[in-house]
Amino acid sequence: MTKNEFAKLVGDAKGSLAYQNYLDVREAVWRMIENCPREAAPSKYWQEEISGFDYMFDASPLIMQKLRHHSYHLTGLYDYAYRKHHSRNAVKFSERLKLLKSLDRNNLLVSESPLLGGFGHEINGMLFNVDTVKFYESLIVLDKSGLLDQFKKTNGKKFVLEIGSGWGGFAYQFKTLFPKVIYALVDFPETMLFSATYLKTLFPEKKVFLSDGSRASISNLKIENYDFIFMPHYAWGGWNFRAPDLILNQASFQEMTTAQADKYIKEAKKWGVPNIYSWNRDHSPNNPELSAVSSILSKYYNIKEIEMPLPKSGALGIRNVLRQLIGQKQGHSDRDYRHLLGYL
Repeated sequence: MTKNEFAKLVGDAKGSLAYQNYLDVREAVWRMIENCPREAAPSKYWQEEISGFDYMFDASPLIMQKLRHHSYHLTGLYDYAYRKHHSRNAVKFSERLKLLKSLDRNNLLVSESPLLGGFGHEINGMLFNVDTVKFYESLIVLDKSGLLDQFKKTNGKKFVLEIGSGWGGFAYQFKTLFPKVIYALVDFPETMLFSATYLKTLFPEKKVFLSDGSRASISNLKIENYDFIFMPHYAWGGWNFRAPDLILNQASFQEMTTAQADKYIKEAKKWGVPNIYSWNRDHSPNNPELSAVSSILSKYYNIKEIEMPLPKSGALGIRNVLRQLIGQKQGHSDRDYRHLLGYL
C-alpha cells in the first residue's frame, strides 16, 4: 500500500457511518461519565479492565472499521484465532454447531456479521466464533424455557433489558430474530463505545436513545419510540416507565461486587419483572468482591437451573462440548457457567 492509497483509506473511513456514529456515541459517553456518582464505581476487577481500552476515546477512523477486533477487552476473544491459517479449527466449530442445531426447534442461529471487522471461521458462507456459539446456546435455553414465545407474537412491543451488554453481540442476535422488540442495554459508560457504535451502525434504520445518566434525560422517555435504549449502570434504577418483560445477564453479574449485583436483582423484583435469565459463574476467579451469583438471585427470585440435554447421537454432551470451546473443564464446580432462570 502506498502513502496515497493509505491516505484515501483513512479519508473514506473518516466519512463512514461507523466513524460518525462513534463520534456521537463518544460525546454521549463523556456525559454519562461526568454524571456518574462516586459510589457507582465498578469493582476493582472492572476498573482494571476499563483502563485497558482508554485509547478508544481517541480511536481513529480505521479502528472503527475493525471495531470487533478491539472487543477482546470485553470478551477475551481475538480475531487472530480465526485467520485463515487457523482454518483447521473450523471443523470443530462445525461439529459444535451441528450439536446445537439438533437442540434448536425454531431456527435461532444468527452468524457473526462481517461488518466492522466481524470475524470467525467460515462455515457454509457464514462466520462463527466462540461468541456466536455462546449466544446461540443462550437463545436455545431461552426458547427451551418458553421465554421466547412472547417475542414471537407481532402484536405490541415487548421490552428486554440486558444488564452488562458488552460489545452488543447478543443484542444484535436478539434484534435480528425479533426486530420489533425494545432492547435496553445497561453497562458501564465506557463499554458503550463498542456496543452503541456497533448497533447504531449495523441497524442504521433503528431509533436509538442514549441517556446521559441524569434523571432529566429519562423522566419523560417514551420507550415505545425507540428500538435501542442505552443507559449507564448507575441510572437504570431511576426509570419510571414500564418494567421489562425479561432481564438478561451473561457473564456480567460475576464481574460485579455483591452489592451491585444485589441492587440490580432487588430492583428487578421491585419492578415486578417476571423473569431473569443469568448465564454466569457463581464465583469468578478474577473477582473476590462477589459472594455467589445464585445465592444473590435466590434472595429475590425462585430459581431453577436449565440443563442442556444430551443429543441423541454423539459421545459428548453439548455442555461438555461448549466447555471445550470456552476453555472450561468438565465436571461441576462453582466456577462453571450455569443457565439460571429466576421467576417470581
